Amino acid sequence: MTCPAASGDAAAAEPFITGPHPVFEPHPDMAQAFGSLWTAVVRSGGAVGFPADAPEEDIRAAAEQAVAEVAARRRQMLILGDGAALAGTVFLRRGAGPVLAHRAEVLKLMVRPDLQGKGWGTALLDAAVAQARALGLEQLLISTRGGTSLPEFYAARGWTEVGRFPGGLRLSADDVRDEHWFQLRLS
Repeated sequence: MTCPAASGDAAAAEPFITGPHPVFEPHPDMAQAFGSLWTAVVRSGGAVGFPADAPEEDIRAAAEQAVAEVAARRRQMLILGDGAALAGTVFLRRGAGPVLAHRAEVLKLMVRPDLQGKGWGTALLDAAVAQARALGLEQLLISTRGGTSLPEFYAARGWTEVGRFPGGLRLSADDVRDEHWFQLRLS
């Protein structure tokens, strides 16, 4: 899916986004690019595993680990590109062992803050679902932070809420949220 910039002054400033594309062999700069994207999403309040004031070095260390998992073939990564810049990501982590091999978790679905609300999150999610189907998976699982529009986002795309962990996410001493779990059956 691509979104070419239209002609005209206002549209000319729109980025040219490509993807989603699978990443099979991460570029040596991928961890740095992913760390920058993840930090930008966290700073904008995104529900991607860190509170908004998390130390950048912690986010970057997590980004390095995630990309190392891709390089080791323990995760699959799909990306959106904006020229040479990373504009969005989603990961699939297949269940380990024979009992869980029929499913995968969808992780770190994120889109650069200036591109949010334009359908790119849906494009990444759809690409993750298509990739899971191509792998012969039967189920996907994703968790998300309550107190955001994300539970409604997933429900509107056919995902079923299968559980809720009340107070499972502590963003700060006075900001505790529920964690919502969603499932999508692929077969």
